[in-house]
Amino acid sequence: MRMDVATMEDFKEAWRANNRINLELLALCPDESFEFKPGKGKTIRSNYVHIIGMRRAWIEAKLPKEATAISKMDWKTAGRSEIEHELGTSSQLMEALFERHSLKPGKMSLAVFFAYCVAHEANHRAQIELALRLNGAEPTVAKLYALWEWGKK
Repeated sequence: MRMDVATMEDFKEAWRANNRINLELLALCPDESFEFKPGKGKTIRSNYVHIIGMRRAWIEAKLPKEATAISKMDWKTAGRSEIEHELGTSSQLMEALFERHSLKPGKMSLAVFFAYCVAHEANHRAQIELALRLNGAEPTVAKLYALWEWGKK
């Protein structure tokens, strides 16, 4: 059985879809929901700041000069436009990081590192959605399903 080999452009396209979902979910969060929590967890705002902060940390390891383009945001005060901007900047630099990824013995392959990054962000999106639901600001089912309509984007 032959399996297709993913190209770097495939990884980038999938990463862009991941980032689009982050932005689309952010757009579904009213400003007044930024302090909502899913129980004892992070607020919606701090989940987004954490996602961006982790991207910055990964980028700093291989592209330290470029990583300075990503602001260190305050998890208590970061606003929508700042979060949107930093998601865009950090997403582009993550693509550069994927291109720069090298396989060293005992290190994650590009595919495994990529999957780890996407899984990490998906976990935080789930926390954000749960915070919205538990605090009475759940988006409609249609809007949530629209996050998964990749073919229409």
